[in-house]
Amino acid sequence: MYHSKKIGVFISHIFGAYQQGVCQGIIDKALEYGYTAEIFTSLDGENLGTYEIGEESILRIPNYDSFDGIIFASDTYISADLKQKILDRLKTLSCPILEIAVTDSHFPAVSLENNSMAGDLTTHFLSVHHASRVCYLGCSEEPFFSDLRENYYEKALKKQGKAPGKNDIYHCTYDTAAAKEAFDFFCQAGIPEAVVCYNDRLALLFAAAALAAGCRIPADIALTGCDDTPEGRSTSPMLTTVTFPVYELGVAAVENLLTILQGGRLAPVTLLTAKPLMRNSCGCKFSENTNSIFFMQELSARIAALENSILGSMNMSSSLQHITDLDNGMDLLEQYVRQIEHCKEFYLCLYSDWDSVSSHILALTDNEEATPDADTILLKLALKNGKRLPECSYRKRNLLPDYIYDGSDCAYIYIPLFFESKEFGYLALAYENNRIDYHFRLVQWQININQMLQSICDAKSTGMLVTRLEDIYMKDSLTGLYNKHGYHHFEKQLLDRAISEHLPLTAFFIDMDGLKKINDTYGHSEGDFAIQVLGHALESTSGGEDLCARFSGDEFYLLTVGLSENEAKLRTESIASYLDNYNKLSSKEYHISCSCGYSSLVPAPGFTPEHIQELFAKADRHMYEEKKKHHAART
Repeated sequence: MYHSKKIGVFISHIFGAYQQGVCQGIIDKALEYGYTAEIFTSLDGENLGTYEIGEESILRIPNYDSFDGIIFASDTYISADLKQKILDRLKTLSCPILEIAVTDSHFPAVSLENNSMAGDLTTHFLSVHHASRVCYLGCSEEPFFSDLRENYYEKALKKQGKAPGKNDIYHCTYDTAAAKEAFDFFCQAGIPEAVVCYNDRLALLFAAAALAAGCRIPADIALTGCDDTPEGRSTSPMLTTVTFPVYELGVAAVENLLTILQGGRLAPVTLLTAKPLMRNSCGCKFSENTNSIFFMQELSARIAALENSILGSMNMSSSLQHITDLDNGMDLLEQYVRQIEHCKEFYLCLYSDWDSVSSHILALTDNEEATPDADTILLKLALKNGKRLPECSYRKRNLLPDYIYDGSDCAYIYIPLFFESKEFGYLALAYENNRIDYHFRLVQWQININQMLQSICDAKSTGMLVTRLEDIYMKDSLTGLYNKHGYHHFEKQLLDRAISEHLPLTAFFIDMDGLKKINDTYGHSEGDFAIQVLGHALESTSGGEDLCARFSGDEFYLLTVGLSENEAKLRTESIASYLDNYNKLSSKEYHISCSCGYSSLVPAPGFTPEHIQELFAKADRHMYEEKKKHHAART
């Protein structure tokens, strides 16, 4: 069953090997003690321009009160700004917090200490292999950790009564040409006997440069790496390196957090120390070298998967970019979600205000938008164990509806959905047997989903603007009825219906009585008000399919289909009755009335809009007869 005890985890770039190893250790150890992990991950500092503004929306996702404790992997954040915002939020919480950090920790921390190993490897070359000259190759792209390892290298030399020469330390980038420059630099003082490299990746680049220059490893140049990568284990000779116990780091983080929960005390920093792995590249005898053919097969599979990932992401992007309807978007997205390897559960959750329109657009379109309930979440797409579940709304007490958690011990990974500063909601994923298998292509998919949601929002805003433009073009701004453009746009629809169904077509011509007197006596603003009242009278007494328009000044057209002679007469009486009732309730010093004439016939095929104008002309004549009667009655 789903555990009510939870550990929250903040970590960035979860697709990385380090991050996945740490998270797997956290998940497994937490489950062992009856806790589940909720992992909140982001993609900060990847030079995505204004897109990454919304990364801080990760802070909106968690229900902080539900956590028994939190683990903050602060060193995984590239963006100092996002890291600081998460830190500021965590400092406001009352639950215990454990940090995974090498330096500058703000909470009790666990730290992987694998930098001093550079000194141990240096000592190994000097003491075991009796090297007289040991060089250090650092990384200019990761200066903080590179400098730490360089310091341990220099300390090891000093203990042996040595100091680095002017051509014994070099820093380069992860580039083949840069590695060759490093090799040439070292060789200015003669071929070095040994090189301690910042990590495995740099060691392999340097090894390639040395081999290309005709040097043998380790016979001519011995070297070491750090962090124990699959590539280093698959070379010949196998690379001497340093362990990278990231899984154990996650385990230690949970154990220390539970110690705090149980009232125990911890040192400010708990160190998890790496160990050297003496293999062949340093000159040691090591017989467990794996056959490189297996690594080559694995590498070929990874390249093929990457190519498929790029093509799949391109296909997904092109498929989603034209989506303007959310339901259609979810149906299409479902097809891609089913391709995620080992994904047991996938949920797309939207905030109630995810598609809210800016106040600027609302003002331009004369619209108002109801204030959404901030505690309501819409589960829009849900896939669990291969089945699509119905969408639903739920209160944000949990990050997913309660029924999702029933019978589950899944650790969920939460990823924010946003576009620039617009926050949409989040994705939630769980993997089979709680084994994290989050690939980099899901980052591309996340961006595609965000762009689709933004396109839907843009379509909504655009639709409102288009509707407003249509209103401006087709409707009278004073009364809200159609103007000439609107009338002519819909006229033929009524005519076609009257012809096809053999129904009467009735044209009404309505003109206000005494508008000039109202304008001259009370002002044009009162005249406009009177016109509005007449417009309301026509609108309230018209049927749903009637076409009512203000053509100019105080003249109104009304075109109807299906009215009998008696019903047409009742329509004019209804308009007059509306105005009479208004005048009885009004405090105005003037009365509002109108004269109305109508003409009706059943149009035959071939009847055109020009014939309708003749019908209105006849209605106009009847209107003037009515106006004369009104004038005579007043005098």
